[in-house]
Amino acid sequence: SKQWYQRRVREIQTFQHYFIQINLSPGEMSIKTLNTVAPPLDFSFKNLATLSDSLEEEPRKGTKLKNMTLQEGYTELVTAVRYNNNSLSELGDLSPTMSALVFQPSAISWLDFSFNELTTLDKVLLEFGNLTTLYLHGNHICSLAEVKKLSGLPLLRTLTLHGNPIENQEGYRHFVLSTLPSLKQLDFSSVTKQNQRDAENWKKLCSKKMKLGKKKKAAE
Repeated sequence: SKQWYQRRVREIQTFQHYFIQINLSPGEMSIKTLNTVAPPLDFSFKNLATLSDSLEEEPRKGTKLKNMTLQEGYTELVTAVRYNNNSLSELGDLSPTMSALVFQPSAISWLDFSFNELTTLDKVLLEFGNLTTLYLHGNHICSLAEVKKLSGLPLLRTLTLHGNPIENQEGYRHFVLSTLPSLKQLDFSSVTKQNQRDAENWKKLCSKKMKLGKKKKAAE
């Protein structure tokens, strides 16, 4: 019918519009625009042991959109994925899993791995250059050095790490903010300019103490 044909034309035009948007460079992409396309892909509370296990599961919201074709309906662009409240201990298979599930993995800007069993952070996260929000609270991360791995995410603005053992280490917040100076929110708390200055001063003080320690050790 004419009405059906007009609807199909609008769907294809919409697909083409967002496909063009997604091929822009990370700095040019309109994340706000893309987030209106599809709801978060939600695999929370699925008792998943590995990310690849989600390939056998139906998400709580949305569908496995990559398998759709233009003939069935235009492929929506997923930019947010939830894996919270599972039993994940590592993220090594994140990239192939996202490639299998979503049309454009590079568009992902929001990942939730809270309340899992992560002890370390995998550098595979750096493959998602448009990531602005990362939830890691409620895991088992023990070393502050793991935070340094996130410094390769230029657009990261929101991060959660509370509920991990590192939260109890001296200088935790200062360390995170000095390592990731572009953060605007840490553990659901806004980062002020004063917080940033304090973190930078703390970093300089630690550097001085380290140099003095080395000189003292060399003199012994």
